[in-house]
Amino acid sequence: MAWSVLVEESISYGQNVRWGMGLIRGEYPEREQARAAALELTGSFTPTHPWAERERTVYRISENSYLVNLVGATTEFHFRVNVAERL
Repeated sequence: MAWSVLVEESISYGQNVRWGMGLIRGEYPEREQARAAALELTGSFTPTHPWAERERTVYRISENSYLVNLVGATTEFHFRVNVAERL
């Protein structure tokens, strides 16, 4: 068993914007290690959008999931950080 940290965010290609995997980080032998890495990423991950971050608010959805809301210069975006077991 291995644990990973997954980041889901808005990804853009030209005019098209879609929801997708922004980052998959590591394989952690213990879930607690992955949870600590996920919590750290809620404050350090630099998403594609917005380009000029003004405010960051982190919400714990569950023990394994966070939602991060970002306020930029002209709009808001969010991303999710999840701990997942690789099967």
